[in-house]
Amino acid sequence: MAKDKKNAKKPERVKLSAKETLKRMNEFPKRKERFVAAIRKGVA
Repeated sequence: MAKDKKNAKKPERVKLSAKETLKRMNEFPKRKERFVAAIRKGVA
């Protein structure tokens, strides 16, 4: 498994406009619940 992590490539970063950044920041509270749920499901 350690070898898989070393060989994994990161996705390309996307340049966001200021408008898109603000939109994502405002939507974060909704997405946060999914992040927490995914982490709990992965750990438990």
